[in-house]
Amino acid sequence: MQNRTVFAPPSARGWVPLYVVVLTVATLPPTLCNLQWPATWDGRVFVSLMAISHLGLAALMCCLPGWACLQRRTLRPVAVPLTMALSSAWLLLVLVDSRVYQLFGFHLNGLVLVLLVQGGLLQQLGLPVSAWLAMAVAVTAIVVSQWGAVRLLQSSWVRRWALRPRWLLGILPMLIVSQGMAIWYDANQGGAVLAAVQGVPWVHTATARRTMTQWGLAGPASADDRLQAGAATASALNYPRKTLHCQAPAAPNVMLLVVDSLRFDMFSPQQMPHLSRFAEQAWRADRHYSTGNNTMHGMFGLFYGLPALHTDTMIHHRRGPVLLEQLARANYQFHLYGGASLQGARLDRAVFVQTDAPLRTAPDNAPQDRRDRHVIEQLRDDLRAHDPSRPFFAFALLDSAHTPYAVPDAAERRFLPQARSGDHLRVGRRTDPGPLFNRYRNAVLKADALLGDVLLTLEHTGLADNTVVIITSDHGESFHDLGQNDWGHNSNFSDYQTRVPLLIRWPGRAPMVEPAVTSHMDLAPTLMRHLLGCPAPFSDYSAGLDLFGPLPGQRPLLVESWTSRSVRLGSMAILLRPYGIEVRDGQYRPVHDASPLRGEVNAAIIGQMQLLQ
Repeated sequence: MQNRTVFAPPSARGWVPLYVVVLTVATLPPTLCNLQWPATWDGRVFVSLMAISHLGLAALMCCLPGWACLQRRTLRPVAVPLTMALSSAWLLLVLVDSRVYQLFGFHLNGLVLVLLVQGGLLQQLGLPVSAWLAMAVAVTAIVVSQWGAVRLLQSSWVRRWALRPRWLLGILPMLIVSQGMAIWYDANQGGAVLAAVQGVPWVHTATARRTMTQWGLAGPASADDRLQAGAATASALNYPRKTLHCQAPAAPNVMLLVVDSLRFDMFSPQQMPHLSRFAEQAWRADRHYSTGNNTMHGMFGLFYGLPALHTDTMIHHRRGPVLLEQLARANYQFHLYGGASLQGARLDRAVFVQTDAPLRTAPDNAPQDRRDRHVIEQLRDDLRAHDPSRPFFAFALLDSAHTPYAVPDAAERRFLPQARSGDHLRVGRRTDPGPLFNRYRNAVLKADALLGDVLLTLEHTGLADNTVVIITSDHGESFHDLGQNDWGHNSNFSDYQTRVPLLIRWPGRAPMVEPAVTSHMDLAPTLMRHLLGCPAPFSDYSAGLDLFGPLPGQRPLLVESWTSRSVRLGSMAILLRPYGIEVRDGQYRPVHDASPLRGEVNAAIIGQMQLLQ
């Protein structure tokens, strides 16, 4: 009768199956915090089965190597350390991923790891010492708890309750049932249910629409399918479509100043006095949107005039933007500066990949609150030493307003109370955003002072009358503005993260405010036509429009994040998910009846996706 019971007799390796259960249970709480439970009972069953089977399978994979070592006497001494190491790493990864998902709305992925290894992502995050200490304490606590759990499960009074290994096969039917339900929901417009499991780390749901259709088990095809299919066709390259023949009528200098993370509502005399005075002489876009809610995708659209979904294609083909190519052919001298690492946003692998000029940043050991000052002083030196026989293209990406919102001790603190640090690891739904927002505003004030220094140097050197000056941002920044635990950027497609300022002072052009919707994609074709004299249709190399020409009041715009994309249409954000489409209103609340919007969006977006083919 003993052999038919659930529990195995005492053994040296009977603790391993029970440890799989313990590890699964340990990873459930941080995962459950990120789940959205469907309203239907079958949806809740689906989410439960998917979470338990997914985490259980991962726990089993962590314990299998240790269990295998127990089968050979010579390897038994390493079984416990190996199991502890793998399980501790997995639990730590789940905890970190849970926090990342809460802050940014996506899971840890390959791109994040690439940026950590190749770029300056840690430098850009600017984590304070307290955050590193907290992580060290967490790692120590996890390792100690795992050691304690293993020792406890090895004790004689616990081993008597050890599970037989075959009972772990129960994970298999849960996987089969949950993935079968995923196939059904995917084929029958169950996107809302599939969306509920996105909080499970690195979950992948199966799909079999074609087979389900052949068997007569699929619902009618939706208009969303065309949008999903279009994104997969953007990997070919035909850029530009035709050879460009440009003849610049004149050769004014160009200066592009980008303030990282600058929100659209920061433009005021109290907040940015220098930029406000500059705006009195400039053309200004009132409703301007970036092509991304992060630096990489925002800068891509600004230079290429294309939706940022083509970023990977350009990186793969090592193809720079035609704008910089034509500037080089027109004998422009390049001055390229970044307050933070330009490699962190992969600008060196896309935007500047074919540019011979060096990408200059502050020294690695420079404090974060001094890096922008360092590069601005170098840029001002370049302006003073400029060779008038050649026009220049100057670019500077200022990092002051990026987290952790560095404010030097000697800088003005106009907005109080100010948070002691810009650490986003400490914020949550109940956090008062005021002090952190004030720290950001003081950092923006510092960036404005640096912009004022550059503009003053242009005046003193006599270059202002022959220099097109463009000031904008790569993306915005959230401070729990929507009450949805929305902090920082790259977590949603609301105005706070995608709408940015755009000001252009062009000698000979009268100041004005453009009320129509504009995009980062519009800048490159505007410069190509009016600065470089390129008569080719914009559609040969861009999806943008002429900023100085007639503009539609409203148009669909693609906006990219690291893990998803959206279509901005007026105040609406249409999110393109693997399981279908979600529509959010101006306050980023779900819109349940979105059918009137889809027909208007589909054709335009598919055209942008297939632009380079």
